[in-house]
Formats: sequence, C-alpha cells, structure tokens
Amino acid sequence: MKALATYILSTAVIILVTLSCEREARNVKLPAFEQKLVITSFISPRDSASFVKVSSNERIYGDLNIAEGYGNITVTMSDGQKRINLEPSGDVYLFRRKDLAVAHGKKYLLEVSSDKGFRAEAECTVPLERDLGITVDTVRTWYEDPGEDKYSELKMNVYINDPPGEDNYYSFSVKILDYNPYFGNYPSIYETYTSDDIYFSDEGTDGKRIYANAVYDGGLPADSDSTLFIFYILNTDKDYYSWHKSLNKFSGGDDPFREISPLYSNITGGLGIFASYTVDSIVYKLR
Repeated sequence: MKALATYILSTAVIILVTLSCEREARNVKLPAFEQKLVITSFISPRDSASFVKVSSNERIYGDLNIAEGYGNITVTMSDGQKRINLEPSGDVYLFRRKDLAVAHGKKYLLEVSSDKGFRAEAECTVPLERDLGITVDTVRTWYEDPGEDKYSELKMNVYINDPPGEDNYYSFSVKILDYNPYFGNYPSIYETYTSDDIYFSDEGTDGKRIYANAVYDGGLPADSDSTLFIFYILNTDKDYYSWHKSLNKFSGGDDPFREISPLYSNITGGLGIFASYTVDSIVYKLR
C-alpha cells in the first residue's frame, strides 16, 4: 500500500511539472525577426578576381518555412579614389584586377544595398607586403617491412621571421605535389596533417623567428619521381584572424550548459566579414 501511494505521488508530481512547463512555453513571446544582409569577402593582391558573397540571415524560431527575400542587390567597392560596381555572377559579385587593383597597404570600402531598403558596409586595409623568410626543418624516418615496399614518415617544422614593430596575424596551409605514377594522375595533389592551429599571431614574439606549424606525412613511397611541398603563409588583417578564430569556436547554444560563442562580424548594418590578406610561400623538394 505504501509503495502504491509513493507511485501515485510521483506520477502526480511529474504531471504537474509537465503541465507547468507547457503553460510557460505557451506564454513565451518570440522576439521579432530582424532581417539583415550577410556578407562574406576576402581580398588579396595575388588574386586576379575578387568575390563578394551576399545572402540574408535566417529565422531560428517561429515559422522556419518563411523565406525572406532581400531584393535586388547593388554592390560597390572603392579604394578612396575609384569606385566601381561589382558584376553579379550566380550568388556572388566580382571585380577583376583590371577594374580595381587590390594593393598592399591600401584601404578598401565595400558597400551593399538592396531595393528593399537593406544597407551594409565594411572596410579593410590590406597588409603590407612582407618577406617572411619561411624556413623548413625536416626529420624523415625510413621503414622497410619484410615483403613490403620501403616507405617513410616525415615531420616538417615550419618557421617564419616576424616583422618587428607591428601586430601581425597569420594563417598556414600546405599543398603536396607527388609525382608518382602509382596514384594514376600525375602529379597527385593533396593536403596533409598539421599539428597546431593554422591561425596564429605574433603576440609575445614580435620581431622574432616564430614557429608556424608542423606538417606530418606518413607512408611516402620510395619510388616517387619527386615530391614537392608548397608552404603558404597568409599575412592577414586582424578581422580575418578574428573571424576564423570565432568560426572554430562557434556554438549555436544547443547545449544549455555551454557558453554561447557567436561569430565575429565587422559589417556595419549587417552580418559577416570583409577582410584581406597577402601571401608568402616556399617550395620544398623532398629528396
């Protein structure tokens, strides 16, 4: 009898809690949706054409089937002396080097507007051209199993010389060109593993030779005609660095016990990113 009373009491508590939650949910007033333009663009002097992607933010509550149009878009770019309209091409807008050159150390203003009254703008300054003095230290270990082909494992530590007296922000990538007929295509082009965050800054190491990343590659065949590693160091503006770092940490808040980490934005009147970078690179031939 006591067990039955306990069961009835527990069931009543659960029902009361459930009903209470339902009443609270029905009384929630959803905030009004504020539509904004979303812009994504990265420009660099090395590119023959530059692109600006324009879209709109979407609802995250209410009727998610409602698609909000943002009208006919006009996109302009200015370097302070010349102002041009960008050409639409699919879901992006572009301009070419012959229309407006992206130059080292120069400031650019991006403006986006629509006939529905939306307007957004942003500016960025292209980093100065720098010779980063990229160097690579390698350690290669060879293996030969009985009845198997000889192969190796490779570790490559990459360093750069940081320009003194300025705040610098970087991004790292590597591409491999392997001239081995075993892969079918000639050459085989692919990327490999890095050990650390590919976005880093010179904080605390201004003007020094600083570590950029370590690259690992295992199972390299011994019969490759040649293997080329192309290391790219992007010298970026702070907005480029901040946006990518926030993208890596982004959380929409689905976990109620996790602190929400929103995406970084430098767009006035809208959302997104307009940033710039320059590129230094080195080709290392594996022998």
